[in-house]
Amino acid sequence: MKTSYKTIRPGKWWYDTDGKLIQAHGGSIIEAEGKYWWYGENKEGITGDALGEPCPYWHHGVKLYSSTDLYNWTDEGFCVAESDDKENPFHPENLMDRPHVLYNEKTGKYVLWAKTVCGRDFDKCFFSVCVGDSLKNMRFVKKIYPHNHNVGDFDMFVHNGKGYVVYEKPHTEMIISELTEDFTDVAEKWSTHLHLKAPPYIREAPAVFKKDGKIYLLTSGTTGYYANPSIVYDITDLHGEWKDLGLACIDDKNNDSFHAQFASVFYVEKSDTYIALGDRWLTDLVFDKPDAQEEFYQLFFNGIPMSPQEELHESNTSLAKYVWLPIEFTKDGPRIRWVRTFTV
Repeated sequence: MKTSYKTIRPGKWWYDTDGKLIQAHGGSIIEAEGKYWWYGENKEGITGDALGEPCPYWHHGVKLYSSTDLYNWTDEGFCVAESDDKENPFHPENLMDRPHVLYNEKTGKYVLWAKTVCGRDFDKCFFSVCVGDSLKNMRFVKKIYPHNHNVGDFDMFVHNGKGYVVYEKPHTEMIISELTEDFTDVAEKWSTHLHLKAPPYIREAPAVFKKDGKIYLLTSGTTGYYANPSIVYDITDLHGEWKDLGLACIDDKNNDSFHAQFASVFYVEKSDTYIALGDRWLTDLVFDKPDAQEEFYQLFFNGIPMSPQEELHESNTSLAKYVWLPIEFTKDGPRIRWVRTFTV
């Protein structure tokens, strides 16, 4: 069944032009060759415990879609296809999260980084770097432990011609590092920021965007697949002071970023619109769920075990939805308000 949309519909299931659910989670958009290209984790068939037995896979590669209007998306195959080699980070049994792509004007190459680990040991995550002449079928070239750090969620951006990566050092801090000229490694200069006590307050899921000479960072707290409040920072002084601008979401009644976690921010030049691109990972949460922030706080600060998560949801990420919302710029900083539908 063919599909056709005329608006962006936050929180609804989103189908490609062939009528299949779009699988581009934890990803972003890049504009090139007169089109928009949306890429992200392919969670097709990643069913968690929903079928009665644990799904052995985490992903099926980095999927790629194209569009001319940001509403209707055509399946373009893969940025990085899954590997059949278990030692390759892109094997489906290995963890692979949050791919991000930069185009390097000096080399003419597209460079993709992803948070990866061989297996599921979150304490040994590294960056996997892929390079290609186009966004299609990029090639894995190397692993990076930046400055000997374990890595968490991250984002990449270019500022004044120089590349940067911002990443969480899990459960401790946020780190920003300059990149080498070809964007395939970290350079020597880096700094550390946002030193908070423990989850749920440690920040993750960083998303960088720029407006009117300022650089902003949208972040999530650390509560696993449970959504939590988003905080935005002014990080214009990249290696200096990062300023807390408060909660990002307006009228967020459940204090959970409209039941989403934002992965990136995309600027639509034609309409001067900034869109926060988020995932609604859990679609089957019980209505009487406990407060995720409080549960994680009690676990990390008081050693009190959390409620059994399997009673609350099944982590069937193959059915995860997307929550894209426009960003407003107020006197207090960037803010996100819920809308049922919008155009760009």
